[in-house]
Amino acid sequence: SFSAGAELARALTPATNLREIRRRLETTSEARTLLEAKPDTTLGGAHDVRPLVTAAQRGAVLPPSELLDVRDTLVAARNLHRTLSRLEVQFPRLADLAGIIQPCPEIIEEINRCLDERGNVRDNASPKLARIRREVRVAHGRIQDKLQSIVHSPHNALFLQEPIITQREGRYVIPLKADFKGRIRGVVHDASASGATIFIEPLSVVELNNTWRELQLEEQQEIHRILAHLSNHIAEHAAEIEETVETLAALDLAFAKAKYADA
Repeated sequence: SFSAGAELARALTPATNLREIRRRLETTSEARTLLEAKPDTTLGGAHDVRPLVTAAQRGAVLPPSELLDVRDTLVAARNLHRTLSRLEVQFPRLADLAGIIQPCPEIIEEINRCLDERGNVRDNASPKLARIRREVRVAHGRIQDKLQSIVHSPHNALFLQEPIITQREGRYVIPLKADFKGRIRGVVHDASASGATIFIEPLSVVELNNTWRELQLEEQQEIHRILAHLSNHIAEHAAEIEETVETLAALDLAFAKAKYADA
């Protein structure tokens, strides 16, 4: 059900040692019995995250989607470990395999604390990020309030193409009729294809826009630091994660053999 298990299946060769042959057959028999009794037993969510772990060891900062793949793999491993540990008497060979799993609960917990299910970094991932995001919202609100007062002012109605606020190059601007250029003082950021409209950033919001952009950059830097922290955490537990993936692959192969035997 995942690539690491498929890799093991493709590498299979016939065994000639009687003890090894019996071990393999007993493992397959146990897997068949387990899947008959508990057909919902799966490796759901597991990924071969070994390349991600290697990247983290080299100092790469993993993006949220890859961090969630690591977490999902460890959660799948934890679930299998719990299931098979409870059934050790019935399935000793599978339980022995599951005993090798190291689900690294602290990594699962830390990724869950910092990221939501969509991969967004949570506000409370760090006190600094929470503060920056509060300030971003305040700065954004000030820009909107100021621009709303400009576009809805009766004095400016004649000059504006439409009473709307839009964005150009990450800055908030308003559409001014080209014929009235200069009637509202500001920085020109763009023009319409026809040339009839220019998009200006009124001088009164330049500083507000600057503050907002600076806070956004600060937010991105803090997000990068948090992702680097999580990636470093994974790198520190590289050996355990790799061993867990290899164990999941062995269990995946056992379940595939069981299904193949039934077929």
